[in-house]
Amino acid sequence: MTQMAIAYIGGAPAEEECAQLGHTPNFGRYNRLEVYTYKAAIIARWGAPPESVKLLAEPCRHDFGTYYEVQAHYDEDDQAAADYVAAIEEGLARWIDVGFLQPVVYGPNGSVRSINYDTRNEAVQRTIVSLERQRIEGFGTPAEAMYIDNLRAAFPDAATRADAMLSQISTERQIRRPEHRRVGIYFPYRLTFYPEMFNKHRGPGYLDGDVIDVTAHELRLARRSYIMCDIATVKTLDEALALCWEHMARYVIA
Repeated sequence: MTQMAIAYIGGAPAEEECAQLGHTPNFGRYNRLEVYTYKAAIIARWGAPPESVKLLAEPCRHDFGTYYEVQAHYDEDDQAAADYVAAIEEGLARWIDVGFLQPVVYGPNGSVRSINYDTRNEAVQRTIVSLERQRIEGFGTPAEAMYIDNLRAAFPDAATRADAMLSQISTERQIRRPEHRRVGIYFPYRLTFYPEMFNKHRGPGYLDGDVIDVTAHELRLARRSYIMCDIATVKTLDEALALCWEHMARYVIA
């Protein structure tokens, strides 16, 4: 039997916060959520591994406790396997590099501030939806098209649910009046904002219509103040992407 080599890929993108053993409440849950989601993000970026590579979420046991991380078990004599592992060992810098939100948002000392996804499958579904809508609106990139294809091939059930959501969104035209100042029916997918609160911040060059979707493309235009509304004031690109990366934030035009 061929001896399998092991590459240790980590538990989350290099520049992101992650669950901290001994500090984060319910550490096991959040650690595994991040590791399984990170595995999906790696597949989005580099595709599913060849047959001679097993991309696994493996426990690491130490005196201070057990945590999970992504590992690649592979035949180092197989060139395709070695090439794939060499690529993924570089890892990702940030979740958003491949369209994912940070699964868990942390506060001081590893505390949990909020959760964007409950499961890996939800993360994949929502990432497909966000990237597909960006593509449909004409703002997608070749790299993002590759991420979509890779996720669809590796996670067909999540892709099917994403397509159902895309179909629902494409036919939904409900417009809320300003007195309905609350998150819309697709929470956490959609927020409703109003013209007097954001039009002056969008700048010229946008077509009028009953509903306009704000996309990640708009958030990349180096504006200093991106969105102001009754729900939130967004002044930085990171805040804007965290709020609207899935770009189902629908802006009501009077």
